[in-house]
Amino acid sequence: METMTLKAHMIAGPDGCIADPETGMRRPPVFLRAFDADAGSVSARLVVSAWGLAECEINGTKVGGDVLTPGWTVYGKRLPHWTYDVSDLIRAGRNVMTFWMGDGWYRGKIGFGGGKQDCYGSRLGLFAQLEIAGRDGDTRVIASNADDGLWRAANGPILCSDLYEGETYDARMALPQIEGEAGASVPPDSEEEASGLAVGKIASRWEPVEELPFDPSVLFPAQQATAVRCIGEHDPQSITRLPDGRWLVDFGQNCTQRVVLRIPAVPAGHAITLQHVEVVNPDGTPATRPLRRASQRDRYIASGRESAGEPTWWEPRFTMHGFRYAVIDGWPDGSDLTGADLHARVYSSARRRTGWFSCSNGMLNRLHENARWSMLSNFVSIPTDCPQRDERFGWTGDIAVFAPSAEYLYDVADFLDSWLRDAAIETDIWGTVPYYVPYPYDGWGKPSAVALWGDAVTMVPWALYQATGDAEALRRHIPLARRWMDEVAGLLSEDGVWDARPDTWCGQLGDWLDPTAPPDDAARAMTEKNLVATAFAAHSATLVAAMLRAAGEDTADGGATGADAARYEALAGHIRAGFRARFLRPGGRMTSDTQCAYALAIALDLFDGDPSRDRLRAEAGTRLAELVRERGFVVGTGFAGTPYVLDALADTGHADEAFSLLLSDRCPSWLYQVRMGATTTWERWDSMLPNGEVNPGDMTSFNHYAFGSVADWMHRAIGGLAATRAGWREVRIAPRIAAAVAHGLTRAETSHITPYGKVSVSWSVADGGREAARVAGCGEGDGADRPRPAADLSVAVPEGVTAVLGMDALDERGIALHAGIRLNAGEHRLRVLADR
Repeated sequence: METMTLKAHMIAGPDGCIADPETGMRRPPVFLRAFDADAGSVSARLVVSAWGLAECEINGTKVGGDVLTPGWTVYGKRLPHWTYDVSDLIRAGRNVMTFWMGDGWYRGKIGFGGGKQDCYGSRLGLFAQLEIAGRDGDTRVIASNADDGLWRAANGPILCSDLYEGETYDARMALPQIEGEAGASVPPDSEEEASGLAVGKIASRWEPVEELPFDPSVLFPAQQATAVRCIGEHDPQSITRLPDGRWLVDFGQNCTQRVVLRIPAVPAGHAITLQHVEVVNPDGTPATRPLRRASQRDRYIASGRESAGEPTWWEPRFTMHGFRYAVIDGWPDGSDLTGADLHARVYSSARRRTGWFSCSNGMLNRLHENARWSMLSNFVSIPTDCPQRDERFGWTGDIAVFAPSAEYLYDVADFLDSWLRDAAIETDIWGTVPYYVPYPYDGWGKPSAVALWGDAVTMVPWALYQATGDAEALRRHIPLARRWMDEVAGLLSEDGVWDARPDTWCGQLGDWLDPTAPPDDAARAMTEKNLVATAFAAHSATLVAAMLRAAGEDTADGGATGADAARYEALAGHIRAGFRARFLRPGGRMTSDTQCAYALAIALDLFDGDPSRDRLRAEAGTRLAELVRERGFVVGTGFAGTPYVLDALADTGHADEAFSLLLSDRCPSWLYQVRMGATTTWERWDSMLPNGEVNPGDMTSFNHYAFGSVADWMHRAIGGLAATRAGWREVRIAPRIAAAVAHGLTRAETSHITPYGKVSVSWSVADGGREAARVAGCGEGDGADRPRPAADLSVAVPEGVTAVLGMDALDERGIALHAGIRLNAGEHRLRVLADR
């Protein structure tokens, strides 16, 4: 078929009835269109979009594998439409299309502080168009409209459906069978059937639809990368009976999923309820307090006919839950709940995996898996902060720090590209980069420029470019990055320091959730907020300059972009100088004597431009290492400092301290979470206290990926693989083997699928790394005769990628290879002596 011309209209049905007075949730409509098809039809495709969420069935079979369609965007400006090949679902003769609807983000109650309904509108709408091509070349178009009388709507068995509260399905309200022409009113089959309904006799009927005013120019073809699909299933790991008679099911993994339940033989009107939680309290009861307003509760009301014939399996359609444990209430007395009665289906928009890591330390492997699972859980249509409580927003600061890890692990370039387009729209609407995107209502008031969070519009595009080498995509986001940096430049004091206080409840968010932050104030950190803000201002100015230079490399206006780049480079230099003058004391100490302050100064190269750069950098590294040792090798950083602290240590000669910090399992640390049984990354270092109780703060999540940004360091420093040119055209092979071995590791491997193919690195040492050797002709100079661990190193390089060796080695023939040598495409097996 040729490109489809969209002729459909947005239509609405009866959806104003309040189905749940406590929550205010309304009953969504179901749309129906019956049509005849000729035996000669050769192909058919369906376009669907909606105000709200929509799922289509053709002749009882679900169309596509997506859920929560069309996804979440700034609906008034960008509304995705999805196109499906439905050729195999169309049969000769009578066909029926049924469109189920849900509130979703469009009109459901979303957000914290009680949330808000109708953020985008109060009426659910369907936009649908089917094209059927015949053998004679003719194409038949069936488009949603309120004019031809053939599109009908009715209330269905979904009484209410909400992303946070859950879904209630009343099987007694199952839609009547469609007989005769489309739109025929079909009451219950008999008075006896009607009287069996708890609500009394009903006359369910299909009503004419109504057209809603709609601007089709906001429609765009959806990017497959944003589709939410099932990526796997979990079976129960344990099922226990609680003292109150309910059943507690442990699925073994915290993530974004939904329970699929076999409905037992129960009387009509009997309700079975599923409550979803991430963790349990020390007494074994479900911990619901972290959910805040979000109840995460689904309910099935039986028709009384479920046991007849094949088993009835039920999964909610238009909700989503973040959980490991499900509590089942209403299971019939005298019947045990077993693993054969339920399983969970896992959902995510991250589907094509591109990165792997493993090592000889099982706790580190679990830490890496936790970061990956938090990513899978939160990449659902947009990159969210958490998948369980009454929030689930696209917080900009979280993805700013996690983007490099995300890009390594999965192909998410188009996914984040779509989100950045929404970020640009919201920035136009609000005048600055909002705290989260989309920004459906002013939950924190009118947005004000906040460091790191706003810097997502420079950091995320740069991470995408480094991962893909796509200069065109980079150019698409440069205007937004420049707009942000120009705004920040206007907020700086004369000396280049960001002193201006944002108009938020806490001012700058600073090193959000550092370990000293009290449960009720995540922004009360050890490090000065204007120090953090100034550091990221310098970083963003540097990135904007780099973007302009990268974008100008293959364009005719390279000179213009070069001049603009020089201006941002000068701005970055001015901010760095102001940072040093304001926050660096004589003798090398910083005004905030914290892990975060030194980590940012080192990793973001804030000493660059000073004649004493190398000395200042070394002094900062020494003090950072001292602070880490003084704290007993536990973390002292929050969202801002954590992504940089290990790099700052290792790059200034303190790899031992970096590994000691990474491998600590005392609270606060990464491995403390693992020791406490975490299967995802926590929002707080102490989301669960050592006694097993949940942190008393009202902001506690067990599934946030921000602190999982450590995965990026694990790939580069332990695995030894880092991209040094955009698009992975060049990589550096430099695992820190000696420091790793000194801390008990004996092997590691990592790999990534680049635009050119898979590149991989693996290393191992014999005898626990105690073997000492010296490679003739390698490592001359100071310390060359010091015994060092000998390791076997394997490197696989695809065509189109050049690998640069970051250490001395021997090849298979015993020929010395010095650090800096280039390895061409192919398999390389080397023997290396590792430096710390």
